[in-house]
Amino acid sequence: MKRSNIVAFISAGMLSPKKRDHILARRQLYLNYGALSLATILDSMGTETLLIHGEHREPSDVLAILLEKGVFPSRLPVMLSIPSFYALPWAQTFCRLARSVDPNAKIIVGGRWVVGPDPDWLRAKLPEANLLVPGLAEPVIASLLTSTPVLRRLPAPTPDDVLNHPLVSGFKRYQPSIEASRGCGMGCAFCEERDIRLEKLRTPEQIASTLAAVVSQYGDSEIRPYFQSSMFAPNEKWGTGLANAVRDAGLNVSWRTESRVDALTPQTIACLAEAGMKVLDLGLETASPTQILSMRKSNDPERYLKRASSLLQACNVHGIAAKVNVLLYAGETTKTLDETRSFLDEHMDSISGVSVGPVVAYGPPKTADILLDEWSRSGAVPVDPSSSNDSGISMIHLSHDFDAKSAEAASLELSRRYMDADAYFNLKSFSYYPRDYTRADFDRDVAASDTSQLPFRDSSQIPS
Repeated sequence: MKRSNIVAFISAGMLSPKKRDHILARRQLYLNYGALSLATILDSMGTETLLIHGEHREPSDVLAILLEKGVFPSRLPVMLSIPSFYALPWAQTFCRLARSVDPNAKIIVGGRWVVGPDPDWLRAKLPEANLLVPGLAEPVIASLLTSTPVLRRLPAPTPDDVLNHPLVSGFKRYQPSIEASRGCGMGCAFCEERDIRLEKLRTPEQIASTLAAVVSQYGDSEIRPYFQSSMFAPNEKWGTGLANAVRDAGLNVSWRTESRVDALTPQTIACLAEAGMKVLDLGLETASPTQILSMRKSNDPERYLKRASSLLQACNVHGIAAKVNVLLYAGETTKTLDETRSFLDEHMDSISGVSVGPVVAYGPPKTADILLDEWSRSGAVPVDPSSSNDSGISMIHLSHDFDAKSAEAASLELSRRYMDADAYFNLKSFSYYPRDYTRADFDRDVAASDTSQLPFRDSSQIPS
C-alpha cells in the first residue's frame, strides 16, 4: 500500500445542522481554527499538512478526497478534530471508514470540549481511535508524530503565530480567524469556559501585524476576519492602540468578534469601530433579573442591564451591527421571557439580529449530570434521560411553561421578531457563508426552503 508523508487534519462535520436542518444552515462554514493552529505548527517544522473540513458532506466523500489527493493512507497519523458533540456521529462514521480502508492507520482524536470531559466515555464511542488527546494540543503536537506521544495537559497560551490559512483545503471559501485571547472565567453556569481564566489580549501591534499577514495570504482586503476570543474585553487604551496600529499599517479590513454586554464600554466601542469592527456578537442571554441570577451572569441584574443598554446604543451610534444572543434557560417562564422581549423591543433600533435557542446540556453523564441536577431545582428535566450517555447532547424541558417543543417555537418567534431576511443574510454572509455565496444564491435557497424552519421573517413583514 502506497503511503504519503502528509499529516491530514480532518475537522469532523455534521450529518445535520445543530439547530434546524434547512438549506441555509447547511451552507454555513466554520473554520476550525484550533485544528489549523496545529497544522500551522507542524508545517512550520517542515511537515507537510492539509486541513479538510467535513462541513455537511458525507464522511465517505471526505475520505474519497483524501484518497484522490494521495494524502491517505499515510505513514503519519490522521488527526481528527471533533469541535462539538454534534460532530460525533460524523466522526464515528469517518473512523470506521478510514479503518476499513487502512487497518494500520493511526487515528488521533482531539477536540477539547468533546475529549476532555470523559475520555473513557469517548473511547467507547470511538474504538477505532488510537489516541485521544485532551485539552489544547499546541504544546504536544510534535510529540504525537513520534512513538512516545505526550498526552498530559500542558499550558497553551494564545499563540503568537499567524494561522496559515492556505493549509485549509479550499481556504478562500472560508473567512479567516485571528486569535485575540483565550479563556473567560466569568462563571456563567452554562458556559464551558466558566472556570478557565481569561488571558491577556495580544497587543494591538500583534493583531495588526497578523491582520496584514492574513490579507497577504488571501491576496486582497475583501476578507472579514473573526477575532476569536470567548470574551473580547479590551479597554479604551487598547482600542485606541489598535486603531492606530491598523492605520499605520495601511489596512482597511472589516472584522467581527464576540463579547459580553458588560465587558465593553461605549468609549471602547468608538475606538474599535475606528479600528474596523463592523459586527459584534453580544452574549446578553436574558434580560430577566431572575434568569440573570440563575445563569450567574451577574450578581447585579440592574447594573448588568444598564451596561447592556449603553453598549447597544453605542453600537448603533458607531455603525456596528450588534447581533444579540438569547438563551432560553432552565426555569424559563412566560414572565421571564416577556422581560427579555420587552428589553429587546426597547432597543430594537440598535439590534441588527438575534440568535435564540433553548439551553442544552453538553457532555457525557460525568459532566452533564452536574448541570442537570442544578437545573432540576428550577423545574427543568431532560427530554431523554439517556441522551447524555448516548450522544453527549441533552435537550431540556425548561419548565411547566416551556417544554422542549414550545421552547423551540418561542425561539423561532423571537428570532423572527427582530430579524428579517436582509438582516439574516448580512450577518451570516459577513462571517459564516462561503465568501462567494451571493444574495442571489441566498434567495434561491430561501425559495427552496421550508419557511417554517427559517429564523427570520420575510423582509416585507413588520414585526407585531
